[in-house]
Amino acid sequence: MQAAAGLADDEGVGVVLGGGGARGFAHLGVLKELERLHVPIRCIAGTSAGALIGGMYANGLPLDEMQKDFREADWGQLLSGRLPREELPYDKKRNDYKNYLDVTFGLQGGQLRVPRSAINSQEIEMFIRRLTRDRQLDSYDQLPIPFRALATDLASGDAVVFDKGPLAVALRASMAVPGLFDLVETDNRLLVDGGLARNLPIQDVRSCAKNLIVVDVGSPPLKKEEINSLFDVVAQTSNLMVSRNVAEQMRLMHKGDVLIKPDLNGYTAADFADNQAIIARGEAAAVAQSRELARFSVSLERYASWQARLVPPSSPVVDEVKVADGVGAAASANVQGAVKDLDGPVSIGKVRQRLRDIFASGDYDRIAYEVDEKSGRNVMTVMPVERSIGSSTLHMGLTLQSTTPGDSSFGFLLSHEQSQLNRAGASWRNEALIGNNKLYKTELYQPFSFGSPFFAAASLSYQENPFPLYSNHIKFAEVTNEITMTNVDLGTILGRYGEFRLGLYDARVHSYLSMGDASLLPGGETVNYRGLRARLVIDQFDNPRWPRSGYFLNTEFTGSLPWMGSHTGSTDYSAVLEGAHTFGDITVRATGKLSGNLGRDVQDFRLESLGGFLNLTGYQHGELLGSRAALGRVMVYWRAASLPSILGSGLYAGGSVEMGKVWSNPFTGANSAWIPAGSLFVAADTILGPFFIGVGDGKNGKLSGYLYLGTDY
Repeated sequence: MQAAAGLADDEGVGVVLGGGGARGFAHLGVLKELERLHVPIRCIAGTSAGALIGGMYANGLPLDEMQKDFREADWGQLLSGRLPREELPYDKKRNDYKNYLDVTFGLQGGQLRVPRSAINSQEIEMFIRRLTRDRQLDSYDQLPIPFRALATDLASGDAVVFDKGPLAVALRASMAVPGLFDLVETDNRLLVDGGLARNLPIQDVRSCAKNLIVVDVGSPPLKKEEINSLFDVVAQTSNLMVSRNVAEQMRLMHKGDVLIKPDLNGYTAADFADNQAIIARGEAAAVAQSRELARFSVSLERYASWQARLVPPSSPVVDEVKVADGVGAAASANVQGAVKDLDGPVSIGKVRQRLRDIFASGDYDRIAYEVDEKSGRNVMTVMPVERSIGSSTLHMGLTLQSTTPGDSSFGFLLSHEQSQLNRAGASWRNEALIGNNKLYKTELYQPFSFGSPFFAAASLSYQENPFPLYSNHIKFAEVTNEITMTNVDLGTILGRYGEFRLGLYDARVHSYLSMGDASLLPGGETVNYRGLRARLVIDQFDNPRWPRSGYFLNTEFTGSLPWMGSHTGSTDYSAVLEGAHTFGDITVRATGKLSGNLGRDVQDFRLESLGGFLNLTGYQHGELLGSRAALGRVMVYWRAASLPSILGSGLYAGGSVEMGKVWSNPFTGANSAWIPAGSLFVAADTILGPFFIGVGDGKNGKLSGYLYLGTDY
């Protein structure tokens, strides 16, 4: 490594910044103190978080700007592995209100495949590219401060030293925690976090400076009494591996070198949201050793001369966008079609946004790129990486409901999708629900052309929907509707907002008594319905499980037409309107629901109902029946704590106030009054879905306890 230009042989230090996840934000605090003391830096080597901080600083990014970027970053979003939900096309979030696990499985060659990482790294990589200004050099010695980043070759376990190429790729590879973030494939190697090979890269700066400042932010090994769970065992295994290579590197320190180990007790490698407090801990640690560090200070004039070189580059302007050779034909055509109108010169920010839109399609694990100068023009080469699990995917999920007093129910969900059936992007979608309710559905979805918002869809479904009959809060019978339905629709995707469909339907409804006195419904009823159906969905919630902002609308109208062979002429309608807003740490979510049947026949057992958790709490699920139903609800919840990412995201406490009414009871013809109800609950956003434990009551209802897993409330 060549030492920084403009420094005498006895001036400046080499800086080593170790890995430690979010604890690495402390490096920025140490660098702030070095600036205050006028200590010039000859060279920097970093691993993982140390590479991130060191690489950006070596590239000339001011510390104040870096700290501001970290403070304003939405770390929850970056580490979720997804784009902000409101930016996704509706087609990619249509199933979010079904309680599927967050894991997507692939089917290839008769085998089940899982992703290579828990978190997709596309957003993190774009964040790093923005901060590094897409800097690409033939040698990192040409940076304002010579720099090296350390990664690990996953095949051999050897350390890989980045000394040239795209700076963002080097930083991403250095912090690719195995299993958590996707590995980086470059130069025919699979690269992961450099901490596995060399967490404190002392040897990589030893020859460029007489004295070193080494910053160690690694998590210390757990003590025997602290190892109490499988998570502790996994963490300790990693800590021991890293500790050994750290000890090897520490033996390379010389007399006169300075070791700084910030007090980061209470902060883990995952505490990215606490970046400002961790920065302060790093600065405090450096201040505590300021007397030792001051030995390396130079005069204000000499320091100003050195610091004048720390100028970040401008983001490049792109003159041409092309797709790399060797990319699959379909992927190449799709990406080329999406960027064909980006004739230069165009800002790289605009191109990045277009690449985000391509990534939002869900067909790629990664949209990488490089920017090279050719004959005075900046040419961006886009390298889309198709999903490693393939185009045939599976989702699974579970729902649970239990009430005291009352019934318990469960549902197992399974969906399959085969995408990219043709160049227009057709897909075959299948879903099943097994449990108290049953559903089997298959749909063929065909866009008019690639990128077209217009589509046609045809589906066939069978479902069993039991609904209970109650008297004085006691279930005395149960009627089940078996519905076989065919739909043919034309529709349009409304960009990121939603979807509109208009089509024909044909339904056969067989109703029979599944529990109770057979005289209540002797022989059952079978009725056919045919007609027109229209459906509009607008979905701009930021989170389908625990929205903090946004709105949601779902409306559907179905008209049964006798001239098409329908048993009767009737109109079914349903509408759900919701909005959420957050005030500090408190979120308010308001919901209105309205559903019903106009022109209902006495043989029609498709009834509306209220009752159950958050749907008129205090009444049993489906206890109140009628031809029409309405519900108004306000939920208030507070995120009390976060959960380890392997378990979920957060713990909540809250409550609800509800008001509901049903019209035209099928047995008495009477309307209910408007019934007030409410609940109190504690809940968690788990990897299995929202999990509630609550208690509630309603007027003339019954104080009830609830256990609920799922999103359909």
